Amino acid sequence: MEQRQQRFLGLFFTEKTSLWRDVINIMDGFRQWIYIADEHTVAQVKDIFSTNHIEDQGEVLSSSDFFLREQVVRAKPVIDAIEQNVALTRHESLVIFCEMTWAVRSPSGDIYLRELHEAFQKYLASNTITIVCVYNESILLNEQLLLGLFSHSNIYTADGIKENPYFLPSEIIKKNQLKPRFNYWLSNIDSQRRDITPKPQTANNEKENYPIEKIFNSMVAQANEGRWKIRCFGELRIHRENGELIDWNTKAGATKKLKTIFAFLLIRGEKGATAEELADLLWSDSDNTEQALNRLYHAIRYLRMVLNGNGESVRDSSFIIHQSSVYYLRLPYDSWIDLPMFQELCFKGNQHINEGNLEQAKICYESAERLYSGDLFNDIPIKYIENNDNDWCWSKRFWFHEMYHKLLYSLANIYRQLGQLSQAINYCDKVLAEDPTLEAAQKEKLLALAESKRFDALHRQFKIYTESLRKFNMGYPSQEIRDLYVNISKKN
Repeated sequence: MEQRQQRFLGLFFTEKTSLWRDVINIMDGFRQWIYIADEHTVAQVKDIFSTNHIEDQGEVLSSSDFFLREQVVRAKPVIDAIEQNVALTRHESLVIFCEMTWAVRSPSGDIYLRELHEAFQKYLASNTITIVCVYNESILLNEQLLLGLFSHSNIYTADGIKENPYFLPSEIIKKNQLKPRFNYWLSNIDSQRRDITPKPQTANNEKENYPIEKIFNSMVAQANEGRWKIRCFGELRIHRENGELIDWNTKAGATKKLKTIFAFLLIRGEKGATAEELADLLWSDSDNTEQALNRLYHAIRYLRMVLNGNGESVRDSSFIIHQSSVYYLRLPYDSWIDLPMFQELCFKGNQHINEGNLEQAKICYESAERLYSGDLFNDIPIKYIENNDNDWCWSKRFWFHEMYHKLLYSLANIYRQLGQLSQAINYCDKVLAEDPTLEAAQKEKLLALAESKRFDALHRQFKIYTESLRKFNMGYPSQEIRDLYVNISKKN
């Protein structure tokens, strides 16, 4: 492990038995180790090491000790904490294991993951320790797994350390563009291309590139501005790379209209929207088409000012472009949007439940719950989304809201199976406060009340459910839930 390229290893696993086998095998080559636990608790890891008779030559610490549980994960505090712990060990033969599931818990986790990988590589360039990043393939999102694969020049496998043919230097990963990847990989195959392979270009000189595996196929803005973080759940919010929140207020006082245009163009992606479509969306009751289009041009002007952030209206805007009578939204490269991450976390959580992996499902669902800060584009007026001719938002809002309800009663199911009944009931109550007629949530609450021996509350809950159905003219409880109620009542 003395070779520098072997001191930043990726360890990917799907089965826990192979994880601990590989971790223990790696430990054998070092005199000292630190294990940073995130997916597992510190106590769980200590018990596993004790069972496998690991000598007391290392320490198990929580990811929170390294600032990996923060809402915003910054590389510098993480590296500073690692340096402090390395100094305490006072041993050159040291390996640090880091569970990477924190990236799922953190909004914009793929962005922070990329920054931390780069910081790890810079830190290792001047230190002799080894860092092993541990990736649970069943929890981390697909793009995060790919990023992990790209970031390590060597991967630990069942056959030992293997050179990674998919490795990419940090300066190429940082830009997240396809052509530089192609150039780098091809130059590794064709030695004659190494001297002529162009270096990564600056944003002003880049051709249009598309971030990989994104739901929104928006073109990349030709601008030097760094990535945005776009929150679509709840109020529409955009944070610049430095954390600054974009201010939608202008002297025109048309904040809601500007947000509507942005949201509409975001959803439309590379299809864009004509001026007529946007004018009809915002001024559908106007009898004068020319007047509506004139208002739209002014709104577009103010939107460009808001997005540019300099108080100036730029006709040839980097973010709102007009080509062949169609408006398009362009985002800074590698911008993060909450919707795709929420969707993937929900799908992964459901898959884990079907496979009986409760802890993994809990991590995915709780991460998704933190992302859902309200209904899709909740601050956009209802008159702009209730459009019978162009359902651009309403059905999506309803669909994401249903997904949110499902993850809540799924979390109730998980906590009930784990024996944490008060948490299970709390999650049921969250759903039922919004929809008291939702049978799946009622079923989970009845089961949790029965298992907690709260039979008076059980009978009261079934009565409330029955009355809620009558109130909304939805008939009576289904035969399935009536049978369930009768069966669990007998345990009293």
